[in-house]
Amino acid sequence: MKRSDSSAALCSRGGLVIAGGGTAGHLLPGLAVADELVKRGWDKKAIGFVGSARGIEVAMVPAAGYALRALSGRGLNGRRVSVRNLWNLLTIFWGVVRGILIVARYRPGVVLSLGGYAALPAAAGAVILRIPLVLAEQNSVASGVNRLLTRYARAAAVPHLGTGLQNEVETGNPLRESVLEAHQLGRASRIGLKWPTDGPVIVVFGGSLGSRRINEALWQAAEISDLPLVHHVVGHRDWQMVPKDLPRAVRAIEYDAELPKAMAAADLIVCRPGGSTVAEIALLGVPAILVPLPHAPNDHQRRNAEWLVDSGSAIVVEDEELDGTRLSIEIKKMLDRFRREGDPEFARQERSIGPQDATQRVTDLVVHHSLTPLPTDYRKDGTL
Repeated sequence: MKRSDSSAALCSRGGLVIAGGGTAGHLLPGLAVADELVKRGWDKKAIGFVGSARGIEVAMVPAAGYALRALSGRGLNGRRVSVRNLWNLLTIFWGVVRGILIVARYRPGVVLSLGGYAALPAAAGAVILRIPLVLAEQNSVASGVNRLLTRYARAAAVPHLGTGLQNEVETGNPLRESVLEAHQLGRASRIGLKWPTDGPVIVVFGGSLGSRRINEALWQAAEISDLPLVHHVVGHRDWQMVPKDLPRAVRAIEYDAELPKAMAAADLIVCRPGGSTVAEIALLGVPAILVPLPHAPNDHQRRNAEWLVDSGSAIVVEDEELDGTRLSIEIKKMLDRFRREGDPEFARQERSIGPQDATQRVTDLVVHHSLTPLPTDYRKDGTL
């Protein structure tokens, strides 16, 4: 697996530093913006990422062709005083020092903060060195890091107004190209996935690491009820716990690199309502059972879910209430409810409420606030 190379240049001077990562939900919007800039003529060498050595960016950023500086450190475990939190605080401080030095060395024209503790080092460098800072918030309630930075930012790209950030611009969440392609394919993706074209299919996942609560509830539901075909993305953390005697209808895999295709072709999705996930579901127009993470900061996952619940395409089940019995009941109710809509592909398009141009909107903000915007006739070899 390709890793970041600390000896290679992060980005050319006047380029873009994207700060953040940790989870796919934070990272994927940044990769979407980076890819959009490349489509507009930016050299990949003008774009670099600064993230966490513990995050998913260690694998995904180099694989996408971008340079990465992965810094040590992890977020605080709540607000309680403990030896672990003291150590985490020290590593965050050292990461911030390194982030400032990185930004000082490469002098980007703009820094984009994706939020989360992994965004703090490079974003702090932008503040101290007076380099334009743009925030990209994925959730309906802003992360603690973006709230800390908001008074210094030129603009904040948000999914909906009212996140608590200053200078909000409602853009929607940047979506990767694979999600937009899946939206166009819709249920036609079933052919490539080798799914039945007429029967119901449920997609279940819990984020990049997986969700034990959702995984165990599904396995219990499979024991006590006859489920339709289930595409279950278990996640790395619980992969070794998959029961050996699951019914054939439950197809468990550790990771799905083409998850957007599966989501677009599904009749129902069961997942956590992270900001990026909710944005993808909103565009794809697939009904969902959403299980908010109970200890998410500022209860942001519940706020994320409200958008889909208010549109009539999703329900919320509390984490502590989710077990096999409850999940099997809600699956049956949701499938029965949406089966009455008629043509499922037409209904999916009607339920699609997410903006398709969110990536372009956020990219426009980044370019607008950069100290060194590239000329429109810039070529990839760096000449005019």
